[in-house]
Amino acid sequence: MKKNVNEKVTVESRVARFLTENPDYMLSLRVGVINVSKLAQLILKENDDLNPISVRAALNRFKIKGDGETGKSKADDLLKKSKISLQDKICVVTSKIPQTMKYISATYLQDNIVYIVDEIKSKIPQISQSVIVDRDVSMIHIFSSREIEKTPGFVMRITHKLFARGVNILQLISCSNETIIILNKKDSTLAYEILTMT
Repeated sequence: MKKNVNEKVTVESRVARFLTENPDYMLSLRVGVINVSKLAQLILKENDDLNPISVRAALNRFKIKGDGETGKSKADDLLKKSKISLQDKICVVTSKIPQTMKYISATYLQDNIVYIVDEIKSKIPQISQSVIVDRDVSMIHIFSSREIEKTPGFVMRITHKLFARGVNILQLISCSNETIIILNKKDSTLAYEILTMT
């Protein structure tokens, strides 16, 4: 029996649309942490006229085709060449008013200023109604070459690698050729190992 080419295109396009509208599933599929059959069942709930086998086959094609192997290897090569350091004794200070202290980074949001502070080098302000201090955190600092400006997906590759191992990123700041990741202290050693053993 000859396969209908239009049917294959329809399945591919509907699976692609579902994955585009649900990027978490796309990410999980790409890093290989999702059951393809279960994902196919979710897609079939919205597309009950499609053949389940065709949907699973399309997902497997997306898994292979959508892996972004070239971009992934470029990002991994850049990560290997980067200087990566792990620092404890860090805290995150969120304040409604500007603070006078030494800080590693300051991010100005609409209602707050978020400071990343080295506890050893700076006096930490007192907690109040306008100041919140998170102390149980660590910082991973990635210093890359200027090649980063020509390497699409570098930050995404880092987040994929950590996501795949269940590491939660609390904050991520990427500016020029420096990337700062703030995470729970309990996850810091694992995250450092993931990023340095690329």
